[in-house]
Amino acid sequence: MAITPRFTRADVEKRFQAFLDEIERKQIERLQILGEMCVIHARSVPAGQGFEDQTGNLRSSIGYMVFNDGVAVHRMYDTVSNGSEGAKTGEALAIKVGEASKGICLIVTAGMNYALYLESKGRDVIASAEHLAQRTLPRMLEKLVSNIKRAAE
Repeated sequence: MAITPRFTRADVEKRFQAFLDEIERKQIERLQILGEMCVIHARSVPAGQGFEDQTGNLRSSIGYMVFNDGVAVHRMYDTVSNGSEGAKTGEALAIKVGEASKGICLIVTAGMNYALYLESKGRDVIASAEHLAQRTLPRMLEKLVSNIKRAAE
């Protein structure tokens, strides 16, 4: 008496692809959370440590995008006070960097050209947000891997 499967190879491949798609979705979701944390942190740095927000452009240029193989899948750039130029500049910078990316990645920017100048003078424009991401991402990925292992058991 032979055992006859009630599924096809295509069924197995479909189920496996659905599992991989869910992992990808969770990765993107985690990077969105991290991006929002970084933007909130960078925009909330007090003027004494960071910068004076005269035009609103630098603060609104702080934002993030999540890319999957060079395609933007999520973005957060919004105008803070009068800084619509900053939001456009920050988003354009993120697109320029993200379009060349492979895999799933998070791009956080301070898009105005003088952000680097302020950072070089010891002002915190986005540096502390980068440190936040460096501390937080490994824990987020560790938790994701743990959840994947649990789901696969």
